Formats: sequence, C-alpha cells, structure tokens
Amino acid sequence: MASNSAIESIREKLDIVDVVKDYVPALRRAGRNYKAPCPFHNEKTPSFTVSPDKQIFYCFGCNEGGDVFTFVMKIEGLTFPEAARKLAQKAGLAWEDRHFTGLSAADREILEIKKALAAACEFYKKFLFSSGGEKARLYLGARKINKATVEAFGLGYAPANDNAMTQELLGKGFSKDLLARAGLSGLRDSDGSPYDYFRGRIMFPIRTQTGAVTAFGGRILDSGEPKYLNSPETPVFSKRKTLYGLDRALAGIRKSGRLLLLEGYMDVISAHQHGVDFAVAPLGTALTLEHASFIKRHAKDTIIMFDPDAAGIKASVRAAEIFMEAGLYSRIAELDKGLDPDEYLNENGPEAFAQKIADAADPLDFRMNLFFKNRAAVSSQDKARAIDALLETVSKQGDEILKSEWVKNIAARFEVSEVSVLQQLKKKSGEPGKERKSEEASVPLSMPALELGFIQLLLKNTELTVCAEGLEESDLSHPLTRRIFSEIKNLEPLNRARAAAALIEKLPEEAALIMKLSVADIASDLDPAQNAAKTVKMLKKISHERRRKELNKNYSTLTPSQLEELKQLTELRGKTGE
Repeated sequence: MASNSAIESIREKLDIVDVVKDYVPALRRAGRNYKAPCPFHNEKTPSFTVSPDKQIFYCFGCNEGGDVFTFVMKIEGLTFPEAARKLAQKAGLAWEDRHFTGLSAADREILEIKKALAAACEFYKKFLFSSGGEKARLYLGARKINKATVEAFGLGYAPANDNAMTQELLGKGFSKDLLARAGLSGLRDSDGSPYDYFRGRIMFPIRTQTGAVTAFGGRILDSGEPKYLNSPETPVFSKRKTLYGLDRALAGIRKSGRLLLLEGYMDVISAHQHGVDFAVAPLGTALTLEHASFIKRHAKDTIIMFDPDAAGIKASVRAAEIFMEAGLYSRIAELDKGLDPDEYLNENGPEAFAQKIADAADPLDFRMNLFFKNRAAVSSQDKARAIDALLETVSKQGDEILKSEWVKNIAARFEVSEVSVLQQLKKKSGEPGKERKSEEASVPLSMPALELGFIQLLLKNTELTVCAEGLEESDLSHPLTRRIFSEIKNLEPLNRARAAAALIEKLPEEAALIMKLSVADIASDLDPAQNAAKTVKMLKKISHERRRKELNKNYSTLTPSQLEELKQLTELRGKTGE
C-alpha cells in the first residue's frame, strides 16, 4: 500500500482539472464541472466530466472514472506507483519507492515486464554496435539512417542464434516465464526451454508517449517471413492503441497541431531525420478508433501518407473514414514515381516532401482523382458504380456542411444532378446498420429513485448527513443504498472532502454508480439542506408504511411487542395522513 501522507500531499498540491487539461486540451468549464470529448472512447458529444469539487472524473458514455491517480494510470497505461511517482514530480514533491509498502500481483508483474523490456532494449542496442551487428549497421547505412537517428530511436539488432538475449536476461535475474509474458521469449512445447522471440532482425523499440519501452518491431535481414514481426499482445502492449514514434513526435504534434500518419517504422524514422517531427505510424495494423481517439486530443490537422500501391491507397481511404467517424478532419497525400515516404525523402529532400503534405487532398477529392486518372471517357454504368462507392465515404462524414459540399462536388465532377446524388445518399444512409449499445452506467432497476436521489445529495455534500440523524439504514429499501448510506455516515472527517474517492476504495464494484451520482447535476430548485430534510421525511414516511404493511400481512403471528409497534404505526399514519 502507498503511504497515506505521501498520497494526500500529492492530492493537496494538484488539481485534477489541471492534470487532465495536460492530456485533454479541449476540457472546458460547464457549470460547476468541466467537460470534453472522452479521451478513452470515441464520441461526438462531450460526456467526459471532471469535478473540481470532488476531484474526480467520470464519463457518462463509457463509465470510466476515478481520481487523479486513476486518470493518469488509465491514460498512460501505468501502475499506481508509476502514476504516483509521475504526479509527485508534477507536484514538486520527492517520491521514493519506500512510500510504497506493497504492490498487487498484477502491478508487480507489469513493473517487472517493463524492466525486462528495458533490459532487452539495451541488449539489442549493444549488439548492434558489436562485431556481430556489422551487417545490420550496413543495412541501416544503405537506408541512409545516420548514427544520431539510430541512437535517438534506440535501434538495435537481435542476433540470429537461438537464445542469446534470453540467456543474458536470465542471468540478470528475470525468469523465463516473465520473459515469455513480456513477449521476449518463447517456450518450447517439448521441454519448456526458452528461445528468443526475435532472431536476426533489426529491432525497433516501441514506446509509450513518455518513452517507456512496451514492445518491439523487428525487420528480418536475411531471407525469412514475416518481413516485419511485432511483439505479441502483452499486459503492457496493445497494437490497436499504440502508434510508433509517438514519444519522438508528441512535442512536434502539439507545437504544429498537425499529425502525419505514415505506414511503417522506416518511414517514421526517415521523416524525423529530415525534420518532419510530427510523424507516427500504426503497428502493422489498420488505423483504429482507439488510435483516432488519441490523435484527436492532440492534432487538429491529420495527413495520411501511406505507400502508393493498391494496398496503401485502400488503407489511406479507410484511415480517412476512421478519422471522420472520430470527428476529425483529414487529408490524404500522394507521392509520385511509386516511391515510399522514406525513399521520396532521400531522393527529393524535405522541401519537396513538405509540398506533398501541403498538396494533400480531402478524402473525397482523393478518391475522385483516382477514378478519373488515365480515363478518357466514363460510361453511365461506370459513373453509377463510382458514385455509389464514393457515397460510402460521404455517408461517414459527420460534418453536414462538408457533406453538402461533397455532394455538390460529386454532381459537378460526374456531370449529374445534385438531386440524384442526394437521393442515392439517402438510400445509402437508410441502410440498416449496427445498433449502438447504450453505455450509460447501469443503475439497478429495483433501486427507488427517491433513495438514489438521497444518496446523490449526500455524495454532493456529505455535511448533509446532519439532516439524516433520525434516518436508519433499515429505512431504505434497497441493499445497495443502505450500504452506501452506511459508508457515508461512517466516513472519517479527513475523507469527507473526497467522499466519492473514499467510497470507491471501500466499494470498488460500485465505482461507476458512485462517480456518476457524484458528478451528475441535481434537477432541483430547493436549497440542498431543504432538499435533504424533505427527502429524509419522505423516506421515513415510506419506511413506516412499508413496515406497517409487513406487520399487517403477518398479523396472526405477531408478538406483543410487534402488536404494539403496529398500533403506533397505525396511529402515526392517522396523524400524518400517511
């Protein structure tokens, strides 16, 4: 566990709003809270809420939520002690590992995996500059990658023999099972002996935005398949959420507001070497909504420049459509002479490359230009098929103004009426699609609204518990509201100010509900204290009636004391008109 004094010092020094704004620049004040599009899932209408009063965040769309530590852990993929160390540095406080007296098994494994990956990275770098790495150095030289760039990106070389890296890391105290979990070693089915996952490959460390190694990509030097091999999915690595070169590019992306999406490792490395410091690439997979959600936080202008072959063109269009679905504007840049980005840079230089970026077309123009390229004439059926395909892109555009302009452009370019294009678009838009599941935080259907509202009042202001001195847990009908009410009443004074976070520690399985109630607005014109007092009175009244009905139902078996209780409840009902 963490030292409470160290953690509380961080909480006192840092405001969650300031921390979140570093990652989500779009965060804006909305009443007492702050809102922005969620950084953890793709959405068009902001449902991500940060409460400065409660010092928590919550997304009404995907149900992610927690305090400042949870936010940094989630957004950077860190363990609690890593997040605490990072936040301590931000707060200007000293942090030592002694502040942590215990770790969960999962956190301990993640930290050990990261240590193993860092050790492997050093091994590969060292081997690249050894006598055994000469062939790899010659290859990098032939690709015009200089030594400074090799060192900046931490490139290395995995020896071709069976288990050189594994043996070195075993000698450093890492277990073979941990190395397998880290994606560095494989284990033979026959005897369980380990072998290197990467052999005879130039190694590209894959890092988080803060520079921590989480995986590797490897390019084969001799014959063999696949040409490029990525680490398998591990507890610290997911291809769908990772962009290569992000640690090197993030400053350039933030400074320019632009992001250049390239296809592979060498493209990114060559771009940075030539001063294009806002370039990244997905890892051997198509662009995903997870990628787009991250990019949306940092870049206003996205340019896609994949290889100019059929597969690259198809991937470019699909990436542009993903950006549209994420609410981003994007353009597609096209290179001539069949050159890949790194080849084009080396042959033509950064100025010509920059012009290609400036000349990038919007996705619809890019597709139309491809269709009309080298066509002298177009038949009516060709037009119809082409327009139908183009409308696939148009239908994904969320900006209605841009969508209208695209319809006009199609009509003008293909010399057909705008009305006919609109009619075809309506048909396509009306095609059945997948229904989106509601992502609202679930509330037990049996939980009475009055009890739920009462809990929300207390979460908003725990001082209102003074209005509930006569209310017992048994006066509430739902077991969850009873439990939460009990925990709120028993909060230590120091935890009153951070009631939501304190309750989540005690009731982690109810975290989504607690955070949702804490940040949601209360639709009432009453003063909170008046509202609480009125609600308590109504809850007591309902509780008395519930108990009276229960006793009446079992009248023939009541004890004398229960008969007396029933008499009092009946008299009370007559006095109050219950």
